Amino acid sequence: MTIADILAGMHGVWNGTYTLLEPDGTQIERFASRQEGRMEGTDWTEKVVYLKDGQEPHEMRFHAIVDGDSVRFLDTRMWGSTVRAADQGILFTFGWHDRPGERIVELSMRSGERRTRLWQHFEGDKLTRLTVIDEERVPGAEPDRWFDGAAAE
Repeated sequence: MTIADILAGMHGVWNGTYTLLEPDGTQIERFASRQEGRMEGTDWTEKVVYLKDGQEPHEMRFHAIVDGDSVRFLDTRMWGSTVRAADQGILFTFGWHDRPGERIVELSMRSGERRTRLWQHFEGDKLTRLTVIDEERVPGAEPDRWFDGAAAE
C-alpha cells in the first residue's frame, strides 16, 4: 500500500467537524466543513469549504502530484512533506510561507466511510493548539473536478 493507494481510498466528498483545542484540551472553536478529494491518475486535488456560523463559507484548493509514496505539492502558498503511517494513514507536515515560524503535523486515518484527522500546531518548538477533524464520506457523491491540467506541469 502506497500513499497514492491510501489517497485513492479517500477519494470522495467528506462532511465533517473541525474542533480546535488548547494544548490542555479546552475548546477554542468548532465548525462544520466539507472536503472534496479527488485522486485522478497522479493528480490529487482537494477542495475544502470551512462553514463557520455567521460567516460566509471559506474555500481553499490544493493540488499535489502523487506517484506511489512520492508527493510533490503544486502550491506556492505552502510547503509540505508526506510519509505513510503504516498501510492505513498518512503523516503530513506542512506550513504556510507567509507564517514561517508555524508548522502543522497532521495524522490522517480512514476506517471505512469515516475518517479522522488530527493536527498538532507548533510555533517554533511549542505546541500551540490541536485540531481534531471528524469526517464521514457522503455516499455516492463525487468531488468537483476543478483542475484540468496535466500532472506533468
